[in-house]
Amino acid sequence: MTMAMSTFTTEDPKHRIKGEPMQVGLISYGLDRPLTGIGRYTVELARALAALENGPGVTLLAAGGAGPLADQNGLRSVPLPGCRLLPGLVTLANVVIPRLARRYELDIVHDPTGVSPFLFGTASARSVVTVHDVFPWSYPDTSTLLETLIYRYWLPRLLPRVDAVLTVSQASKSDIVGFLRVSSGKIRVVQEGVDEAYQPISPDRVAAARLRHDLPDEYMLYLGSTRKHKNLNGLLSAYDRLKRIERAPCLVLVGVSPEECRKTLVETVGNSSLQASITCISQVPEADLPSLYSGAVLFVRPVLDEGFGLPALEAMACGTPVVCSNVSSLPEVVGEAAITVDPNDVEALAEALHRVLTDADLRQDLRRRGLERAAEFTWEQTARETAAVYEEVLHV
Repeated sequence: MTMAMSTFTTEDPKHRIKGEPMQVGLISYGLDRPLTGIGRYTVELARALAALENGPGVTLLAAGGAGPLADQNGLRSVPLPGCRLLPGLVTLANVVIPRLARRYELDIVHDPTGVSPFLFGTASARSVVTVHDVFPWSYPDTSTLLETLIYRYWLPRLLPRVDAVLTVSQASKSDIVGFLRVSSGKIRVVQEGVDEAYQPISPDRVAAARLRHDLPDEYMLYLGSTRKHKNLNGLLSAYDRLKRIERAPCLVLVGVSPEECRKTLVETVGNSSLQASITCISQVPEADLPSLYSGAVLFVRPVLDEGFGLPALEAMACGTPVVCSNVSSLPEVVGEAAITVDPNDVEALAEALHRVLTDADLRQDLRRRGLERAAEFTWEQTARETAAVYEEVLHV
């Protein structure tokens, strides 16, 4: 996170009068529903941009409701009609966005969803797109038909025409260059941040959250889904091995339904008897996540591929020891502050979990290093580096 930030008031007669703030249109999608990773990125980036001193004016181009940003100071919200669902965002938004860019005199239109609905351009505004990952290329069997069409046919044609592509890790940058026909020089890596809500939570609040979600006093935590690249199969196989050698604590799966867990257990270990030691929570309010992280004896992130790995960083910010993969973007994010293992090596994953569970000194060391590492990532820095990219493309 080293890109220097340029001023927002440099004269650029093509776009604005000297002294006037840059005007940015930020496309949002899915904020009126439970937030996905991209939705959380959009919310945090919008808040951080709006809070920057002498920062840009931000207009939310909302495909659906503004969700958590509805009453955000410093943000104006205008609708993208007919675009609440992804097919509308891929199609109708291409027509609407140039009109909105002209009406609101936008200097930049930034799409943080990665869809890039810029078939007819962005009027006189410059275009920026954030592409978080390319899973429909690397794991096509877990992608929907629409995701496959977007990533394999739409983005390779549209992204070379935008002014800049942002991504959140060097690993994702390499994938974008390899799969989406974007030159390396057009891509800027701007890492994500950790919201200040993610910090060690007091024991009474942790206990209250455990009670709300019916969790035991001691548990290991997983946050994700059953999509192949999340490697839930590998985690359940490692947990099965762990249970055979010691009395391991409960495994809490957030984002996984009991039915999905049962199906995956049958696929991986041959039966579902292990489910008695597993608690599944399909959905958790975001306000409860810091407490769930803080209450866990460890957090495990065994993914095969990862655009950034924000949950691992959030867990470290809460003082929770982390065991995660040593592939893709995660080494960039966790540095030396986590235990990293080959996600394809079930025995190594089980051994790493065993080490953390049985070594109190190691847990304390990981807690200290994790807190120090997580403090390096802030959404303010993400916003400053993103704004620097806006300035860069305005002056090309």
